[in-house]
Amino acid sequence: MRYLLVAIFGTFLLGKVYAYQAQPPSASTETALVSGTITLPPAQARSTRSLRGYAYRARGTSDNSVNKNTMEDRFFNTIVSAHPVSYTIENLPTSDTTRIDQKDAVFIHKVTPVTVGSTIQFVNSDPFYHNVFSLTPGAKFNIGRRPTGDIYEKEVPPTKWKVSGLGPISIYCDIHTQMNAIILSLDTPYFTRTKADGTYQLTGLPAGTYELRVYNKDLELSIQKITVAAGESYTFNFSMVN
Repeated sequence: MRYLLVAIFGTFLLGKVYAYQAQPPSASTETALVSGTITLPPAQARSTRSLRGYAYRARGTSDNSVNKNTMEDRFFNTIVSAHPVSYTIENLPTSDTTRIDQKDAVFIHKVTPVTVGSTIQFVNSDPFYHNVFSLTPGAKFNIGRRPTGDIYEKEVPPTKWKVSGLGPISIYCDIHTQMNAIILSLDTPYFTRTKADGTYQLTGLPAGTYELRVYNKDLELSIQKITVAAGESYTFNFSMVN
């Protein structure tokens, strides 16, 4: 009888151990933080604006400080993104509706990062006509010539466009040939602009392997493969080249 009880008790323990081991490990709620510093080379000389662009800028519009190619502006338009390699993002979240202004005959901003499938809102804030179009393969569109609300004394509904395709989407205005910008369509929600001092920070990264990419429309794309663990912080610096 004693041996029988031992056998039954031992079987019970083994069953408990087996049942415990069979349970899947719980997912960690901790995430990794990646930060660093971006170094940019000296800015190259830019081409002169078209005469028509200058004429439109003189028509009562203020000189906008955005997109003047200062170092602060160059950092602002440098985008750092982390793209998962060791796992797949299901149900990629889209960015909130993102506004791109046309003001003082320039696009604001020169680079606009969003996740693929997000909606862009184009707004003409100048007292004259603008257009937005793209010839980028897989993302071609043309919204036609759009007036400002002030001209017709009514608000012109902004045109919306759903981002298609991945990578940089070049946009232009067919009226003002100097106007150009980039919609950076990404397959990851982990991205950020670089701060004015050249630093960046990505938070909320699940443990895994990523491609860390640094994009600047005027420079060579920089890519580094990284592996991060939950609850850890990492530093990765980049020196960009022309």
